[in-house]
Amino acid sequence: MLVCSGLSALLIQQESDMMEKALRNTGTILVKTINKVSTNRIIIQDIDYLETMLDGALSAPEVVYAIARDQEGRILVGKSKGVLQKASQVIRDQEHPLFPNDTVTNTFFSQQHPTPYTQPLISVWDTVPHKIGKISPRPSGKPAAEMRKRTPETLYDFALPVYRQARRSTTLDLLSSENLDEPAQTPSTEPKIMGIIQIGLTTAYMQKDLNRTISKTGLYTLGIIVVGIVLTLLLANHIITPLQRLARAAKRFSEGKPYTEVSSNALDEVGQLTRGINTMALTLQQREEAISTYVDTITNHLNQLSTLHQTGTIITSTLDVHKLFGTVLKLLRENLGFQRMVLVLKDASKNKGVLTEVSGIPEELESQIKGFEFSIVPETFDETLLIHGQPVLVTDLDAVAHQMNPDILELGRQVGLVSFVSTPLISHMEVLGYIGADKGQTRCTQEDVNLLMTIASHVAVAIDNARTYQDLEALATGLEQRVRERTQDLQSANERLQELDRLKSAFVSIVSHELRTPMTSIKGLIENMMDGLTGELTEHQTFYLSRVNHNIERLTRMINDLLDLSRIEAGHMELQTTSVDIGSIAREVVELLKPMAKEKSLTLTTNIIVPIPLIQGDRDKLIQIFTNLTNNALKFTPPSGTVTVKVKYHADGYIHACVTDTGCGIPLDEQQTVFERFYRSQSAELKNRGAGLGLAITKSLVELHGGTIGVESTLGQGSHFWFTLPVQSSKPHDE
Repeated sequence: MLVCSGLSALLIQQESDMMEKALRNTGTILVKTINKVSTNRIIIQDIDYLETMLDGALSAPEVVYAIARDQEGRILVGKSKGVLQKASQVIRDQEHPLFPNDTVTNTFFSQQHPTPYTQPLISVWDTVPHKIGKISPRPSGKPAAEMRKRTPETLYDFALPVYRQARRSTTLDLLSSENLDEPAQTPSTEPKIMGIIQIGLTTAYMQKDLNRTISKTGLYTLGIIVVGIVLTLLLANHIITPLQRLARAAKRFSEGKPYTEVSSNALDEVGQLTRGINTMALTLQQREEAISTYVDTITNHLNQLSTLHQTGTIITSTLDVHKLFGTVLKLLRENLGFQRMVLVLKDASKNKGVLTEVSGIPEELESQIKGFEFSIVPETFDETLLIHGQPVLVTDLDAVAHQMNPDILELGRQVGLVSFVSTPLISHMEVLGYIGADKGQTRCTQEDVNLLMTIASHVAVAIDNARTYQDLEALATGLEQRVRERTQDLQSANERLQELDRLKSAFVSIVSHELRTPMTSIKGLIENMMDGLTGELTEHQTFYLSRVNHNIERLTRMINDLLDLSRIEAGHMELQTTSVDIGSIAREVVELLKPMAKEKSLTLTTNIIVPIPLIQGDRDKLIQIFTNLTNNALKFTPPSGTVTVKVKYHADGYIHACVTDTGCGIPLDEQQTVFERFYRSQSAELKNRGAGLGLAITKSLVELHGGTIGVESTLGQGSHFWFTLPVQSSKPHDE
């Protein structure tokens, strides 16, 4: 009775809460929806649209009224199922107090709220009983007389302001304020109420539904209580006695005593319960026996898994083959129920099997058979295991004696073998051997075969890894020896190369010095002959002497380059630094080489972008840098071409200089090697190829000044050689 009463009260309370929550949700959704879709319509006071929206809201039976107000709180549109007065008056019922209350809407205008309302303001008040038919439409099927009954109700008023959306700053607004000292004006973010949507919902229908629920629940509860009392009185004596017997039998069974079956001939629920408990007790006894069997099986499988895990750990922890075999066989024999185990490896070169490891037999017999070799006899288990790689299960040794290798059969009889199982060791499709095991007088089964095959795969991998490791170790040892020998040979060769390089540098230096003196004398004598000191020369003599003089000058330049290169390589090149003007040096070199350019019908120009700071450098070496680069450009540029020398200062603290020509260009694969010693471009004409020292010397001189050099070229379109020099004196030199 207490439970039924409590559940009924709880049900009624939950139903009331759910109805009230549903009413609040309905009002909130309606006022939010109308607020959202009518924002602009309220601002422009679109009466027709607002009336349509409010009529739609009134279609809900719970809605009593729906009002749209302007920004001063006056009613723009008002819809009601009662009487609606005009202008700013409120909706009123002719016989009852006024509603809705203006205090609700005045709250939005009288209080300062920093942020817009996102949830409606809900007001709740109780009204005196009034005629439902006056406000709400009559539900279908209800007589008019019933609808005119006076019913107390509660009115829920939902009100939500309509705000003007804040105008975003346009790009024109931002740009118009950029040239003014005053800060750009930011549009106000203070919410401004442009109207109010107000909806009223009545609880009359909810209260009527709740009253019906209360009536039905009360009747059901009372009926259940009465029926329960009657059934209790009728069945108490019939149920208690057999239940007491069942309770005593169940107690004995729970204490571990054998279950005593309780007899019952009744066909009712108590008889069914008694027979069910008897059946359940019997089933529990059978289940306990099955669980005991399952526990033994699970324990056995767990032991097998543990053994497999330990085997895997041992296999991965050592590469010593003999230690691995002994440990694994002992572990398997102790944990998997095998009495004896044997490991046989295949010797493919001799077509034999080697009994490598045994476990579980007497030590004196173990020492005799360990290392025993036997031939692989065709049509025996040896062939099945070591050739075909298939497992063997023998449940009776005597029955298959004719398939046994005689040597193995004799060993088996010595140890008392009755039944055994053997599985091959296979790795990378190669049979390495097999593992054999027996259980003494217990017959082996297919389960033993499956278990041993799983273990055999791990052992085969371990054997393969161990052999591979041994081969790699031997190979590594041989490689280390060969590396030591090759390293020693390379060291000796390097020492010889260093000595040869030193001798070469010394030879170049000595030869250059020795050649420069006679070359200077020859040049002087030829110039004297050309000046007429030895008499008047014929035209042919003058031509030949001029060619000789030209080649002597070429040889002199080559000798000077060799001397410079030998000094640079020896580290004896020293810079005589002074404050120099790179732009002036570039102009000087261009003026010096203009006759050569004119002779080849080339245009040689300068482009000096001032101001250019003075730098600390060796004037002669800088002239040599510009001369080498410009001379190369003139040499590889065809007639009517152009060579430009450009110098400018960058804000990164470096002077950038470049020589650009419209010559034959340099292939991409040669651009990385043009600055190497004695390198001569294969794409240039043979007559223009020099000794290959000019660019190497130029690169060294640039780097001695702390700069960098590079080339950019396109084959057939010309080359662009550039170099940079650091500015050590930041004072610019303006020309």
